[in-house]
Amino acid sequence: MRQIHVVLSLRSTLLTEKVATRLTAVPWARPGAPADVSVVDETGAAGPRTVAVLSSPDAVEGLVRIGVTGLVLADDPVEDVVRAIHDVHRFGGWISPRLVPSLLPGPPPASLTSRERETLRMLAEGWENAEIAAAMFITVSAVKYHVSNLLRKFGCRDRTQLVSRLGRPLLVRS
Repeated sequence: MRQIHVVLSLRSTLLTEKVATRLTAVPWARPGAPADVSVVDETGAAGPRTVAVLSSPDAVEGLVRIGVTGLVLADDPVEDVVRAIHDVHRFGGWISPRLVPSLLPGPPPASLTSRERETLRMLAEGWENAEIAAAMFITVSAVKYHVSNLLRKFGCRDRTQLVSRLGRPLLVRS
């Protein structure tokens, strides 16, 4: 198997030592620069072939957006960091199983009315308030009322955040 050169840039010397010790035990990994894979703290993460070590799941979405392809939590077992290094190099990506729920959209609240579900479906498809009102044979202010209820129930500040939190329009079909 081809050697993978790894650069560790972590604030925690204890974690750096643990990972480095574990890496020396596997035949495919060697410390080196230039690196095939970089292991960095979440604040220094950027781009592909980077394994970001996160202190909490809060930064996952932003790191995925900037192209980070490996995500582990700082308190994951060292074996997970080593596996992330291997899989980022060999297969292009790896994510800690504990971080997967933070990337998946949650289901809609069970307490949605049929009108709210219909409004949500149309919002997810990009409809404007006036278009929704015409299709549902209600006033624009009634649509705004439904949208406000949806924002409150999903804990979102605006329609864009609401639609992005849904992930897929299929989740809102009746």
